[in-house]
Amino acid sequence: MAAPSPEIAAAWRAGRPVAGVTFAHDDLVTIMAGEHTGNVGSLVALAQVEPEVVYDVEIDTNFIVPAGQAQIELAD
Repeated sequence: MAAPSPEIAAAWRAGRPVAGVTFAHDDLVTIMAGEHTGNVGSLVALAQVEPEVVYDVEIDTNFIVPAGQAQIELAD
């Protein structure tokens, strides 16, 4: 697991593009796979960039779960 460098994490939080990262900070997403399938939440952190992108998703106030990029989609 490779956590993003402080510079990459800061760029992502600021809304700047990061190679390989599809979603932006505060995007509202639906979790499509895994234990929390069906939950909707906001992307609050970029937790991992290698070997796959993983975000921290706040699905309820102060309840944050990890979700891989392939496991989420933008919420309607």
